[in-house]
Amino acid sequence: MLRKLAFPILPFLLLSSCVQEKPDIRVVCEATQSGYYMIKWETFPPMEGSVNIYESFSPDTFNLYSPIAEAEIHTGYKNVYAMHSLNRSYFCLVFDKKYSVITAERYIPMQGLRNFRDLGGYYNSKNEQTQWGKLYRSGSLAEATLLDMKMLDNLGIKTIIDFRTNNEKFMQPYKYLAPQIINIPLRLSRPNIFFDKILSGEMKKGDVLIALQDVMASLLYDNPDYFIDMFDILLDKNNYPIVMNCSMGKERTGIASALILTALGIDWDQIVYDYLLSNDLIDYNSMLYNMEMYEDEPDIQETMTTMLRAHREDITWSFEKIAKEYGSIDKYLEQELELTPQKREKLKEIMLYQRIN
Repeated sequence: MLRKLAFPILPFLLLSSCVQEKPDIRVVCEATQSGYYMIKWETFPPMEGSVNIYESFSPDTFNLYSPIAEAEIHTGYKNVYAMHSLNRSYFCLVFDKKYSVITAERYIPMQGLRNFRDLGGYYNSKNEQTQWGKLYRSGSLAEATLLDMKMLDNLGIKTIIDFRTNNEKFMQPYKYLAPQIINIPLRLSRPNIFFDKILSGEMKKGDVLIALQDVMASLLYDNPDYFIDMFDILLDKNNYPIVMNCSMGKERTGIASALILTALGIDWDQIVYDYLLSNDLIDYNSMLYNMEMYEDEPDIQETMTTMLRAHREDITWSFEKIAKEYGSIDKYLEQELELTPQKREKLKEIMLYQRIN
């Protein structure tokens, strides 16, 4: 979030204690090559002066004596080299010696895990930002390699929320053991006949798109009790950092992430962006390795790929259906998930960078 820093600066400063409402500053961070990051920013209204960039392997504490880079604010970007090559890097940008924003790369490269990313850095209508390094989402942690487990240790994961069924856990048991592993086996109504109908040609791309909308809506209708359990875990600050996972980290984890971001008041376009980001982080071709026999039937391959991918209509249609039935998503959260206004405020205190008026 935007923060006003007191000067002189202490060697290490917990930035969550200093927040300023204005100006509006948005920052994104992308890895460009090994060790290098492109950090981009926009300020509203436009600002003059310089921006200092600091690095840390903790999202909470930065050494503000030693910037790793400096740029003029009007340039809007800076390439930086991360010093902490063996750990995840977080960056604090201090604008005009007054306002600061924390950023990091959202996607965390893993060796065996797919779709692993941070839910930090999203903004709500009050310009409040979700904290980095608190809540992660991922595909099945059963695929973690030794290097992945080392990275999870470095991230300080305390709690795993596993949305897979008992059968999935039996077929793919845990490899990484966090201090706390909680199973919340979300009910998923996707029938196995999807595959048979697609391969027989009975189910086409358009049929799959409609069916997936029903699947996503069923997650919201069929799992209020489990989502209550999920929010109870999130409302205990001692459980963080947390990683949520299912088989691909796309549908069940996607719906859970959308509910959490909605509860935090995050803008809808960012919620949709987060949901669709799975398409950039999952290699669907590797999941169709047994489709060579259908190489002369492109319709079947296209339909199968459609079934695997995340689609904007999946998330928008399911949430719109819930909003229409309950009057709003907020009423669904309160009536079905027992997420009262008081609980939502507590969740925001835990998950958002806090302001000082």
